[in-house]
Amino acid sequence: MQHLIEKFAIEGELESIHSFGQGHINKTFLVKTSKDEYIFQFVNSSVFPNVDMLMNNIAIVTEHLKKKGERTLEIIPTKSGKLYEKYGDEYFRGYKYIGDSVCYEKPSSLDMVKKTAEGFGRFHKDLVDIDISHIGDVIPNFHNTKARYETFADIVHKNPADRLYFCENEVDFLLSRKMDYSVIVDGIQDGDIGLRITHNDPKINNIVFDKDTNEVIAVLDLDTVMLGSYLYDFGDCLRSLFTGDNEDNFDTRKLVADLDIYRAFVDGYLAEMSHSLSRQEINLLPFSVLLMAEELAMRFLGDFLNGDVYFRVLYSTHNLVRARTQIALAKSIIDRYDELKAITLETYRKYAN
Repeated sequence: MQHLIEKFAIEGELESIHSFGQGHINKTFLVKTSKDEYIFQFVNSSVFPNVDMLMNNIAIVTEHLKKKGERTLEIIPTKSGKLYEKYGDEYFRGYKYIGDSVCYEKPSSLDMVKKTAEGFGRFHKDLVDIDISHIGDVIPNFHNTKARYETFADIVHKNPADRLYFCENEVDFLLSRKMDYSVIVDGIQDGDIGLRITHNDPKINNIVFDKDTNEVIAVLDLDTVMLGSYLYDFGDCLRSLFTGDNEDNFDTRKLVADLDIYRAFVDGYLAEMSHSLSRQEINLLPFSVLLMAEELAMRFLGDFLNGDVYFRVLYSTHNLVRARTQIALAKSIIDRYDELKAITLETYRKYAN
């Protein structure tokens, strides 16, 4: 570690190295020197095989945000000017540590929900005018729900692990929603929905807050930054807020589209983005939450039918339980769709002038 770290353009003498954070993808360390603090990571190349593309995306986005006066990740280059250092089969990179800050695993109030939405909304707004021609797809077809559906339908047809008997109702529901899966993908292809730079892992724990004021400092974890629709980030962040701690819960009655959470989130998001979205995108905001719940349900249920080859499971029906929670949330969104749409339009009118 010391040998690797000393290849980077850090300031001061190295004092300590400690494991840091709870990330599931990359091994992360907090490094202290006599002058500053840094975050260093081994990038998981099995998840991100094209590290050149990944780091180039991050460099483009962070430089653009800095020009806008925003605080963001600051890449520490190597002494030879590279964005990372290769070490065997792994890749090592460094960032400046954002001090006097705190991250949360879940919101403690509706105000924090609103601030989370403002953080991602400002992130989107600041990147509206960026040149997207040099941004690569680090995970191709990540939110291509048409492709996700085709893969899922093929798994259902083949039933490789002979588990279809256990989840026929869940499969029938997801197959019956086929008309949903082409809405955003086709909208992007037709030019009706903007192709934009999106975060693609928009959870509250990827927002860093000021530890004294609790105001948003920056959006972190830019590994999945690539091209897509703002609707994907909006929907997936709300989906995660709705599920909260219940993503693995057997009691699906707890999976509901909470109208107060939705109102707080859409208020924070449209405070930043009301003038950057088309009317069609505004209308599709509640739909995007439904779509992201359906997409994740297909991924979980497809993996269950495949014999649990992708997601890590703790018991034999873990992926089935996960799929059922997302389906329960999707059904709640369908039941409350008119209310969600009314909240969206009311909030939009508030900021449209």
